[in-house]
Amino acid sequence: MLRYKVVFSRCIGLEKDIFIGIDLGSSGVRIEVYDIDGNLIAEGREAISKQDVDEWLMAIAKAMPRAISEYRGYRKHVVIDSTSGTFIAVDAYGRPLLKPVMYYEKAVDIWDKVKGLSSIKDIGMRGVTIDAASPLVKILDIRERKPDIYRKIKWIIPASTWISYRLCFSEGEIWRDIYTDYTNALKFGLDITSSPPQWYKPLFDDLGIDLEIMPKPIGCGEYMCTARGDYASILGLEGAEVYHGMTDGNASALAGGALKIGDTNIYTGSTTVPKFVTDKLIPHPALYYHIHPINGYLAGSATGFTGYILSWFTEKVFGINISEAFNYISIVEPGSEYIFFPPGDRGPFYDTALNPAIVDIKIYDDTREKIIGRFLRSIVLGITLLEYTYIKLFEELFNTKINTVRLTGGGSKSKIWNIIRASIYEKKVEIFGDRVAIGAIIPILIKNKIYTNVIEIEKRFLKPLDIIEPDENLVKIYRAKMIKEKYLEKLKKLQELYRIA
Repeated sequence: MLRYKVVFSRCIGLEKDIFIGIDLGSSGVRIEVYDIDGNLIAEGREAISKQDVDEWLMAIAKAMPRAISEYRGYRKHVVIDSTSGTFIAVDAYGRPLLKPVMYYEKAVDIWDKVKGLSSIKDIGMRGVTIDAASPLVKILDIRERKPDIYRKIKWIIPASTWISYRLCFSEGEIWRDIYTDYTNALKFGLDITSSPPQWYKPLFDDLGIDLEIMPKPIGCGEYMCTARGDYASILGLEGAEVYHGMTDGNASALAGGALKIGDTNIYTGSTTVPKFVTDKLIPHPALYYHIHPINGYLAGSATGFTGYILSWFTEKVFGINISEAFNYISIVEPGSEYIFFPPGDRGPFYDTALNPAIVDIKIYDDTREKIIGRFLRSIVLGITLLEYTYIKLFEELFNTKINTVRLTGGGSKSKIWNIIRASIYEKKVEIFGDRVAIGAIIPILIKNKIYTNVIEIEKRFLKPLDIIEPDENLVKIYRAKMIKEKYLEKLKKLQELYRIA
């Protein structure tokens, strides 16, 4: 039998509560439903085959657990997270004018025209990195290439915000007073050093983008609406309380325990997203800053493709599945790896010329399985070394010592990889799996005063699936090979080579 506490909320009276987190990723939807004690009481998943709003809406409907309809009389709290930087250009009725503009798309030609603006440098000093993949640059691209459509734009809305408002408005209703949360707003030019955070007007003025098409910024977990309309009915969420969500990177960080000053989380999936909770905003070209939904800032970055490259080599080049890949990786002698460098088009370098590379390839008279395993282990090691460079940066920049690194995402499922991680980091690693949506739920628990401190939330909602200590033998091998030093040294030379090319 499920056990619930009864709590007070904004509404008069006493009701039981359930919390529904919807995580919309680029490859699928995952929905998590929790009771007030942190028990996962239902979940659902559905794959996404293309980046299309109708596909998203259908996938969410298919992923919604049927158990939701059984909780009649319960107050439902709903929050959504999605990819950072993805946006939808809509008309006055919230109808998309274009397909979603995805976070990974770039407008290099436009970026080359505007990258010298002083306001871009200025907002960088405020913790926001602008580059060829930034939403504002791609909004300019729409204006230049599709002026007729640009003139029809009423709102530019981040993906999770747009899905949330589909629960707030009925078909044919004008969308008024649109807000978006601080984490989604950041890459669109939010000045988080102002109080309260607001759009950095000099940047919009320089780019000629009207602030009228931008939603107003608001905190994560703030009340948005009571769900109504056709789509709310399809999902079984009529009458649910809808809250402002966050980006999936921030949700993942909170889901992985990045709640207190000094906490460190790395999301590892198709890309890598390192986060560190700090009370100081110290500008650095490899980092951007979010306002932490609870306290302080989340310093972090988002890399180019990492896990995606591992999958690409595994499936497309070697024609095996990921389970076979890690079997092959396990038979390779540690220290015999080549050196793999992930792409530098996003963090930490934001240089579109830095394509991925494998160097120091040696010819071994080995079995096919071991040869394949060595290439794949080299990619795993290279991604791990990239993660390590961020941990090292956090420690040096914030003058701190990190003892534990917490991992979330699909890339944290492999035991052998996590042992390599702990041994390269030389730190304890805690594994929190790939449940991301709980991270978006946490601010609701705090702001509704359901819980008054994060320690209690950690105990009830955030339980590590595994704890990995460094392997002393691996540590010795990688120290003897000076693998971390060689990685950083060769990375500098690789950057020089690409610049010459």
